[in-house]
Amino acid sequence: MNERNLLMIPGPTNVDPSVLRSLSRPTLSHVSGEFATLLKETVKDLQKIFQTAGIVLPVAGTGTLASEIALANILEPEDRVLAISGGYFGDRLAEVATILGASVGKMQVSWGALPDVREVDRKLSADHYKAVLAVHVDTSTGAANPAQEIAATAKSHGVLFVLDAVCSLGGIELAMDAWGIDVCFAGSQKALAVPPGLAVVGFGASAVKTRENRNGPMATYYGDIKRWIPVLEDPTAYFATHPVNMIYALNRGCQMILEEGLGERFKRHARIANAFRSAMQSIGLTLLCRESDSANTMTVIYYPNGLDDLRFRKCLVDSGIVVAGGLGPLKGKTFRVGHMGNVDKNDLLATISAIEKALSEQNHSFTHGAGVAAANRLL
Repeated sequence: MNERNLLMIPGPTNVDPSVLRSLSRPTLSHVSGEFATLLKETVKDLQKIFQTAGIVLPVAGTGTLASEIALANILEPEDRVLAISGGYFGDRLAEVATILGASVGKMQVSWGALPDVREVDRKLSADHYKAVLAVHVDTSTGAANPAQEIAATAKSHGVLFVLDAVCSLGGIELAMDAWGIDVCFAGSQKALAVPPGLAVVGFGASAVKTRENRNGPMATYYGDIKRWIPVLEDPTAYFATHPVNMIYALNRGCQMILEEGLGERFKRHARIANAFRSAMQSIGLTLLCRESDSANTMTVIYYPNGLDDLRFRKCLVDSGIVVAGGLGPLKGKTFRVGHMGNVDKNDLLATISAIEKALSEQNHSFTHGAGVAAANRLL
């Protein structure tokens, strides 16, 4: 394995050396005063990143566990939920709700397109739902769903709103309280730019009240927010062992985000994303999403006719760049590039140059260097 490979996949993302070094610190007792101070500091920083005054819980796991914790605390068997799905992870969020016993009505959206918020409103008007589920940026498509508008629509109907922010938190604008998001979750390994291993879930007051007022037993023990709240209030209390060294890494990752400033970080992601998409179009490639629908954290690109997916991505790996293949119906037809977290101008230009080389090897016709030039003009 080439230790210098550049991860340009939609997670895990490249991790700053200072974050990696934090992992090697001596492990503290998970109920010590020193660790309690660190955990409280980390949670406060996460609240700033989620833009919430509510509960934010970091636990050992990934975004998949986060989705289960998010839903298990607010859903009971037979609860009706509306799941908006336009990709692989929207389908999976609906599946998690189904496994927990909810009655799921799915609003299917074409992969790469955005839902019509007016249709969401019509569905909520036509039937009674307890919650609306959506993915902010589905990692299979790179479409940026209108989370703020969906949240407002859900609120107007008195319905809880649950947002999967795995591929958005820390990379694009997200304001949990101001937008009216009741439950929001992510993993550590994408725009937060921390190694995989942590699930992070935010609960607003309405979600906590829903948990407290449930009629039946919880479907999870470890993920029960009621068991974690006393620990968040006093981290020297014991419920389960914290992933101490991963919290070190998360603490440092949050510091880096806040030192950059959320506004500046969002602008950097927008600048990088615009430059990358311009580069792809300059070398004759087609994007899955319209520019206006695209997230600033990742992009899905169609291959030209006849291009071999595995050969293309192997050529990139040989150049020290790793990108991801397509998912679901897009498998073999597209490749996915993550440009979030710590990605900078040099990372982006190296990736574009490697893509041009891989295309040349399969005789794709384009003006060599056009992609790099297009990106440079915007960077």
